[in-house]
Formats: sequence, structure tokens, C-alpha cells
Amino acid sequence: MGAGPGDPGLLTVRGRELLAAADVVVADRLAAAVLLDVVRPDARIIHVGKSPTRSRSQDEVNQILVAEARTGAMVVRLKGGDPFLLGRGGEEAEACAAAGIRATVVPGVTSAIAAPAYAGIPVTHRGVAQDLTIVSGHVPPGHPDSTVDWAALASSRATVVVLMGVARLIDIADALLRGGRPPETPAAVIERGTTPAQRVLRTTLESIAVDAVAFRLRSPAVLVVGPVAARRDAAVLPDQAAVGSAADTGGDRSTVTGPTGPLAGVRVLVPRTRARHSLLARRLRELGAEAVETVVSRLVPATDGAALREALPGADGLVLADADEVAATVTLLRAAGADVRALAGLTLIAASDSAAAALDALGLVSVRSSAEVQVANRVVTEVPVPGLRVVICGSAPPPAGIRTLRRVRLLTDVAAEPDPRIAEELRHGDLDAVALASSTAARCLFELYGPLPDTVRVAAMGRRTVEACEAVGLRVDAVPAEPGIYPLAAVVGELVTGRPTPG
Repeated sequence: MGAGPGDPGLLTVRGRELLAAADVVVADRLAAAVLLDVVRPDARIIHVGKSPTRSRSQDEVNQILVAEARTGAMVVRLKGGDPFLLGRGGEEAEACAAAGIRATVVPGVTSAIAAPAYAGIPVTHRGVAQDLTIVSGHVPPGHPDSTVDWAALASSRATVVVLMGVARLIDIADALLRGGRPPETPAAVIERGTTPAQRVLRTTLESIAVDAVAFRLRSPAVLVVGPVAARRDAAVLPDQAAVGSAADTGGDRSTVTGPTGPLAGVRVLVPRTRARHSLLARRLRELGAEAVETVVSRLVPATDGAALREALPGADGLVLADADEVAATVTLLRAAGADVRALAGLTLIAASDSAAAALDALGLVSVRSSAEVQVANRVVTEVPVPGLRVVICGSAPPPAGIRTLRRVRLLTDVAAEPDPRIAEELRHGDLDAVALASSTAARCLFELYGPLPDTVRVAAMGRRTVEACEAVGLRVDAVPAEPGIYPLAAVVGELVTGRPTPG
């Protein structure tokens, strides 16, 4: 299934449906991490992305897909861009077919077209370019394994889009120049296309190799060669604040463009403890930063169900905060040798719509809109039953007018699986700062990735978060004067830029 080029909004509707239904997700490094927010909490995520320092062979990936599918699980293979365009999707589908496993292909939006479009570059344009060639730059021109006819591309008038060509940029430009493309042919490179960190280098074919060095070009990036590369038609992301390239002494050929805002160009790691959108990440993006989100913890049922079983005798009711606590209740009762029949006769108080829906799915009547008493398992809501003695599970708030017998912890936070993309970015110094909004985020971040590089600045919100950092040896560079998403984002900005940032 294609994950699209980077902007989470470009995931297809069908793709989102399948992710939400998946039992297992086998994810690429180039698939935006935020896409995994729609995956069920009980689904497994297996990261198989290739990187220069940590890789799985294609054979290993194929074996994982086949093995997981043979368990009867619904497996979604999440690949960046479109799986059938230079993405080895065909090889993986072939491996599944050979194993007798039926696979369905869900196309994705390819970066070859989307990244130029977000920069305002139409890869075809009437009267300018009527044909398009998309090629891989992974193998250099002239290499025996290359199937690209660079001479034919050079002599044509087609727009040439090159994926995976950053490392071979000099060779690619030389091949096109030798083949006859004019030196003044417009060329553009879109780095991290369709993301808030998108940067665009606009130059010419003869200057691109030198300009890319001054630009400090990094992959992933898309190269566009042809007259359309000079266009700025209805760019999706702002193409402002253009400055002359350091390599362009003429000052009229090369421009470097990127995101705007007080934190433009700043990359901030936002560790999350839940699979839901981060308000902190949203605020950082509003300020122009690229917020790199990663989930560092997950909730699991407490190891011993005896505490819940022991708390129920003498209680009139049970307060459950959300669907996760309902599921944990069932799991813990089973671990203690019981089942939902142990709840018979109790008044079940749903503290949220999700808890009520989960109880209803179990056949336990759920009515949150009234205090009507139900038969067997009874569910009441905001209207308390005076004098009711209840056991409160986990984070559920105590209802007014109800006597609390005991609070039982049903769920506990444990570290999630490490994301190889995050490990690589930390290792290569691609992140400027980390924003920690909770003690759990601090603890689990350290458990997953260890000490942070000295170049990464750390902002922590609140005393408990600072104490958690100190306990594991994480340096804290700044703490906002008051708790809150806006003050934390402002502190991050001041740390990195040295300038006051809107709070």
C-alpha cells in the first residue's frame, strides 16, 4: 500500500481504511510516522525501512510478509510513495503470490509528481513539456546494472524526474550535459517534498552540482530537469524568502527556498505517549518548525489481575475511563481465572463515550445519557447514585457524590518499539531539539534511544518531567516558566534560535 510522499493528507481514503483494520503493519522508513496514528492499539508494527546503517534485505522483508500472512493476520505493507514506482512493490507482490497468499495493491501518490507540484512545478505543461520520464538515480549513469538510456533522455525534450539521485547528482548532470542538454536548462531539487521542512533549490543543469553543495542537499529529494523546473505555478507550500545561492555569483540563476516562520528550518523531535495527534507538534508547525513525531510508549494491562478481582467484593460499582480500560478489565479478569461474569450485579460507570461503546460491544448495556438503572450489568453516567461504593479504575475521575472504595491501576506504560528512522536522525545530527511534555515521554525516550547527542537541545515541561530526565541522565536545557503547550514551544524556539519566540 502506498503511503504517499510525506504529507499525511495525501494518504488515500482506501489506505486509511486498511491501516485502521490491520492486525500487522510492515512499515517503510519513508512512510510518515503520523500515518500510524490510525493503526489499532493492539496491532503490531514492524519497521523494515532501509537506511545506510540499519537494513533488512528484500528477501527478509518478503519472508516477514509471508510469515505474518500465514498466521491469518491482516497484514498491511506500508511503503513510501507508490509501491509500484521504484518501490519494489512488484517484487513483494510476486513473493506473496508464489507463497499462495492473495495480495491487494492500493496505489499511493508518488513523490515524483507530488513533490514538484508542492513546489509549483507542473511536470507537464501545454506548450512547454508534453512528455515525462521518471527514472531511478540509485545506479549511476554508465554502470553495467543501469537500464536508463541517459543519452536518449539528454537528446529528448521530455521533463526528467530522478528519484534516489542525491548521491549521484554530479554523474547525472554530467550524463545529461554530455548527451546534449543545454547547460542553461532549468533544474530544481525538492528536498523532503510535501512536508513542512520542504526546501527547493532552483538552478540550472550546469550549476546544480556546485549549488547542491552550498545548499547542503540531503535525501530524500526529487530532481526535476527541463523547462518546467523554472515554474512556480500554484505552489502548495510557500515559495518565499528566496535568497541567492552561495554558488551563484551572478545572483540570478540559483535560489534557495524553504519554510517560513520564526522556527523555519528547525527540526524538533516530539516524543508522544499516545497514538493521537500532538497539540505540541501542531504548535511547532505553526511556528514553521518541522515537528518529527514518534510514539515512545504504549499502554499494556497490569501484570497481575488479582488486585482488580480482590477489589470487587463489597463494591457496588466500577468506574472505567475509556475503551482501553474496558479491554484491560477483560484481560485482567481472564488472567485471574475469571471473565466478565465477575462484573454481574455491579453498576458500571462509563466516564467517556469510548468506555460506553466498549462496554456495549461486550453486551454490557451502556447508557451514558441518563441515570436509568439497567438490569444485570447496569451503566450510569454523570448522574451519580447517592452512596454508591465504587472501585475507580486507573485514570477515571471520581464521580461527585459517590464513595470511592479503592483505585485500581489497570494499565501501565511501557516503552514502544524503537523507530529506526528516529535512531538514524539522532545519530546523524538531523534534529535540533527535543520537546518533552511528560515524565513518561522522557523515560521511554531514553529507554529506546539512550543518551542524546550533545548537539540536541532538550526542553522539558514541569517538575516531574525534569526529575524523570535527571533520573535517567538526560540533560535539560530549558523549562518553561509555566506549564502548557505554547510556553513549551516558545522555549524550544528560544533554545534553538536564541531569539524570543511567540508563546
